[in-house]
Parts: sequence; C-alpha cells; structure tokens
Amino acid sequence: MIKAIKNFFKPIDLTKGSPWKVILIFAIPILISTILNSAFSLINALVLKVNVGGDSVTAINSTSPISSILFNFAYGCSSGFAVIASNQHGAKDDDGVKKSFYHSIFLSLLLALIIMAIGLIFYKDLLKLLNINERYLTKAGNYYQIILCSFVFMMLSNFLGNFLRAIGNSSIPLIISLGATLVNIGMAFLLTGPIHLDTRGVALATLTANLFNTGITLFYIYKKYPFLRFKKENLKMEKSMIGSLLKMGLPLGLQWSILFVGSFIQAQKVNGFGDLATKAVSCYSPMEGYLTIPLSVMASSLLSYVGQNYGAKEKQRIKNGIRDVFIIDVICYALIVLIGFIIIPNVPYIFLPKNELAGEEGSKIMYYCSTYLKILIPFLIMQGIVQMSRSCLQGIKKPIIPFLSGIGELVARVVICLFIPGWINPSNPTSNESYLGICFSTPIAWVVSALIMGGSVIYIIFIKNLRSLDQITDIEKEA
Repeated sequence: MIKAIKNFFKPIDLTKGSPWKVILIFAIPILISTILNSAFSLINALVLKVNVGGDSVTAINSTSPISSILFNFAYGCSSGFAVIASNQHGAKDDDGVKKSFYHSIFLSLLLALIIMAIGLIFYKDLLKLLNINERYLTKAGNYYQIILCSFVFMMLSNFLGNFLRAIGNSSIPLIISLGATLVNIGMAFLLTGPIHLDTRGVALATLTANLFNTGITLFYIYKKYPFLRFKKENLKMEKSMIGSLLKMGLPLGLQWSILFVGSFIQAQKVNGFGDLATKAVSCYSPMEGYLTIPLSVMASSLLSYVGQNYGAKEKQRIKNGIRDVFIIDVICYALIVLIGFIIIPNVPYIFLPKNELAGEEGSKIMYYCSTYLKILIPFLIMQGIVQMSRSCLQGIKKPIIPFLSGIGELVARVVICLFIPGWINPSNPTSNESYLGICFSTPIAWVVSALIMGGSVIYIIFIKNLRSLDQITDIEKEA
C-alpha cells in the first residue's frame, strides 16, 4: 500500500512504457485536478445561490466570456512555456530545464501584471460590451475587479502546474488543487454568509485559493527539486531564452484567447435576447466547460507526452501516443454524449433557484439553455480533435498553425453570430429561429478548426514523418 502511494507521487517518464498506459496513468491526476480547478466557479455559483440568490449567480457567470479570454491566455502562454521544459526534460537537459523555469516565471509575472492593469482600467467598458442587463452590472463589476487582481497568482499557478506536468509530475498539482479547492469553499461560505460580501466574497475566495496554490507549489518545487532552487545568477535574463519562450507561449496564449473572443461575441448576441437569455447563458456556459473536461485532460496529457518524446527524438512513440489518445477520446465522447443528454433538463436547476424557473419565464430559460446544449453536445468530438491536434503541434514546436486555426475558428463564429440571426428572420433577429443560428456558431467553428489542425497533424507527423526533428541542432535544444 505504501509503495503504491509512493509510486503515485513519483514523476512519470513518458518516453518509456506502453503509450496508452503511461498517458492514462499520467492523465488521471490531471483529470481530478482539472475538475477541482473548474469547481471554483461552480462552488462560487452554488454558494451564492444558497447564501444570496440567483441574481448574484447570473452576475458572476455573465462575466465568464471575459474571464475565459484572460484565463485561457494565461493557460496558453504557460502551456507554451512548459513545452520548452518538456522538450529539455525529454533530452535529459537539467540546466535547460532550470533556465526555462526562471525565465518562464519572469515572463508570467510580466504578462500577468500588464493584463491586470489593462483589465482594471477598461473593465467597465468590457462589461458593457457584453450587453449585460443593468440589474447585474454592479454585482458583476464588484466580482470582476477582484478576479483581475488575482490574475497574477492565477497565471503563476497555471505555469507551475504545467511545468510540473511537463517534467512528468501530474500527481502533486492534483494534491495542491484539492487543497486550493477546500480553501475556496471555506472562504466562499465565510465571506458570503456571515460576512455578507456577496459577489466580492466569492471573488476574494478565488484570489485566496490561487495564492495558496502558487505558494504551496513553489514550496514543493523548492524542496523536491534542489537543482531548481534560486541562485543570484537566475536573475540574469537571456534574450535567446526569452525569445524561445515567447515564440512558443504568445501564439498559444493568443490562440486560446482568440477562441474565447468568439465566445464573448456569442454571449453578447445572446444577451441581446433579454434578461432570460442572460440567465440561460450563465447556466449553459459553465456546463459546456465541464462537459469538455475529459477531452481537455487527454489533450493536456498528450502535450507533455509529445513534448518529452520530441525532446528524446522518439518519432514512433509520438505516433503511437496520438493514435491511442484518439481512441480514448472517442470512448470519452460517447460517455459525454450519454451523460450530457441525461442532465440537460436539470442544468438550469444547478445554478438558479427553483422559483426563478417556474412559469413562462422559467420555460423560456429552459428553452434557451437546453437548445444550445442539444446542438453543442453531438459536436464535442470535433472539440476533442481540435484539442488533441493543438497539443500535438505545440509539443513539436509548431505554435503558428494552432494560432492560424484559432483565427479561422473566430472568423467562423463571428460571421455566424453577426449575420445568420438577421438572415434567418430579418423582421425579428431575436426570434427562436434566430437563436438557433447563434447556437450553431460554436459547432461550425469547431469543424473549421478541426479540419485545419487535424489535417496539419496528419501531414506533419504521419506523412512527413516529423522531418523537422532530424534537423534539430544543439543550439535549438539549448534554446
């Protein structure tokens, strides 16, 4: 038993063993930690539902399109930074791992502070762009300002977690995420119940949880990896390393953000349908994220797997891993579709009190929510292909293709959201028929992106047989 526990916490060498086995073992802690991280917003919503009411839930969830843009920029950048560490770890280059670690922390801090400052200056304008009903604006603003202040710790905790996974350690981020979730729950109940801070309370709880996550992860890295301990020379930043990290991180950060700009525009159009549509968005938007978790986790695991094996020049293992993850994704997709269609009727009840779902207004909320999810869920396999392909291309240092794919996905979604509703029903662009047009924007965008990136993976990895890997120079590896 003790040996099994020790093995659970032991870093995994993804360049050895059966691909599907090591990927699954590696993925399980990531799955649990992702669920815990995603639980932050769900916990906040449930606590507000119990302690305050449905308006507060709608207020914080209505900000999710903006929060998603910022969060996913952080996640994309940190994933890109971690790819460098993953390649170096696969090549057994500890000095390179250390160098990329400290340069990544510096860049994460710098980018986070810039984004936080811009967000705090323009947050009112961003909320107004979403067409959020006036009754929710104050609560949404109170929440969002504090979330912006927590962005530094959010970005750092993202990078540190991705870094540990990049070097084969997926179990410790799980344990730390569990602790952060417990901190979030306790603080959320305290600050919205006895202290009555409403949306400010759950935002402060999230900030505290991210601070806890960052601090504990840094402490663990300091104790567990002596070669990563800080020394004076770590303050010296090298242009070549900064350039390599930005070359990987920024395209991925922008690509992830671009994807959610489309979600921003979609939410804006749906909010234009009225208060009831806004409430529906606050229900189906987080549920969409929860349903895609298994596919996201397999993609995240594949990123570390491909990154390490690319550094080790294991071409066939990369191909085998991609094949195995695709099979696992298909199985996950079948389960998601089954579960998704079962829970659709109950989704609004998770986020809103029963009294707000009664009568004609409740039926309208149910219609907006269920219609979107019924259209979305069958296309989730496209999202799985998109995420899997993105990880493959990131792991082999091809960040530009996902970036261009993200632009294609954005254009598809924007064109549909802006023009299709009016084309379907020119006399009433907020009719039920027009709403259907908006609902199809996400699936069509996924199809566009899947064709671009899936085709790129097949061509570069399977047809061209990773020709670029044979041309990697020692200088490139060090970078």
